[in-house]
Amino acid sequence: MGIVAGTVSYLRFVSADLPDGFEVRFCDALNNHAFHEIDAHSDVELQRGWVRFDDAFEANFEPPTLVDSGGHMLFRLRIDTLRIPNTTLKAWTTREDRERCVKLNRDKLSKKERDQLKLEVKKKLRLRSLPKMQLVEVDWNVSTGEVRLAATSKAVAGQFIDAFEKTFEIKLDPVGLLKVLWLRGLKDDEIDALALLEPERFHLIRR
Repeated sequence: MGIVAGTVSYLRFVSADLPDGFEVRFCDALNNHAFHEIDAHSDVELQRGWVRFDDAFEANFEPPTLVDSGGHMLFRLRIDTLRIPNTTLKAWTTREDRERCVKLNRDKLSKKERDQLKLEVKKKLRLRSLPKMQLVEVDWNVSTGEVRLAATSKAVAGQFIDAFEKTFEIKLDPVGLLKVLWLRGLKDDEIDALALLEPERFHLIRR
């Protein structure tokens, strides 16, 4: 895990002071906004929610273990997406279209029939597909109020901020160089490339 290992790029935020006895309230909030699997029979394409730091399939938060011995709350935001790529959907729909025409002994289907067929194919493909899972680590220091998000993607950060503020009803204020660069329009891959740069010496070395 990146945060524990200390080898991860992250965004930093600062939260408001925590109220007394926050453990019970926050556990209830995390459990009420816990992750739930996407129903493949539905039309839902994106699902997000909180899971434990040590288990991507568990979201049972309890007050006695919410804060570790170092004064940190560690948990993860799980974001699942279940989308059928357009190329895949088009190819399978075309195949089903041909087979349906042969079966009905017709040259082509009507537009209404093709639209209905496309929906049927999409449902079948969803049932055969697994969601793409993304796990984003969160480290909340209860003493300083600093919140670290192990991600630099705009999309992920947006999902996190929205989920965090709705869950805890606490506003986050961004801090740090990466956030400034991000807000100024620097692309994600450019920010990632900066993290790989080695420092350069600009002073003369005496011999």
